[in-house]
Amino acid sequence: MQRKHSIEERRHALRLSKQACKITQLIMQSYNIDERNAIADFYNSATYKLLSDYNTRLWWYSVYAIFEVYKTEKETGSVLNSQYILGEYA
Repeated sequence: MQRKHSIEERRHALRLSKQACKITQLIMQSYNIDERNAIADFYNSATYKLLSDYNTRLWWYSVYAIFEVYKTEKETGSVLNSQYILGEYA
């Protein structure tokens, strides 16, 4: 029997979808890459993994703050170097 998703889980999935779409657009603009590569890169990132985990609460941040986390990951190799992550988990 398949488990039913709670309302909060469904809300999080919808919020995640909207945020991922906006962040993908920022990636395309900032890195001058096509949509397919931007989507693949973001969905395979540690930033997306944190964002998709409800318990990290990264989804509370603005799209621009999450994009900064992504940029830090790309530039340094780790999301842990982001000012947003350091502030939360240091």
